[in-house]
Amino acid sequence: MVRHGRTTYNDARRVNGDPTVPVELTDEGRRQCADVGARLAGRPFDLAVHTRFPRTAQSLAIILGGRAVPVAVYPEFDDVRLGELEGRSIEDYRAWRHGCGPDQPPPGEGESRLGALARYAAGYERLIDSRADHVLCVAHDVTLRFMANAARGHDPLDGPVVRVENAQVIEFDEEALRAGVARMRDRLGW
Repeated sequence: MVRHGRTTYNDARRVNGDPTVPVELTDEGRRQCADVGARLAGRPFDLAVHTRFPRTAQSLAIILGGRAVPVAVYPEFDDVRLGELEGRSIEDYRAWRHGCGPDQPPPGEGESRLGALARYAAGYERLIDSRADHVLCVAHDVTLRFMANAARGHDPLDGPVVRVENAQVIEFDEEALRAGVARMRDRLGW
């Protein structure tokens, strides 16, 4: 699992949860992805996954560097829908979230953190069910952070992992993914 490379919105400290909004990788983001590609060059992949967001597809293409790997789009791993907070500052989003419970969505067709968690759990279940032995997945901070916390037995939403850096690689084996999904399901009350 890899977070996408740095973007123009990262530089501007803006939030984006709509895959139709054009958010591009920066030169630094492209370099970050090329570095990840060099580190993973000798690793075999049966499947490569990205979200509907162009920044994840671009990051994946750079990381793969032309390798022939089957690619799948997992909308389940998309970033959190932000409703009326789309494009606002990170500080605006955090100020709104500070007074809200995890089941409250942002106004204007946003998605609650619990709603996103349910979607991510379904995506990780789909990934496990793919039966691919070696998967490279490029997704978003929240997608990876929730699993990193859950796989370690912590609350997925409020565990010790509070940020995944751009182009950061986090490795999970199938056992860790299954444990993470189970913890996510517990948190959701399933």
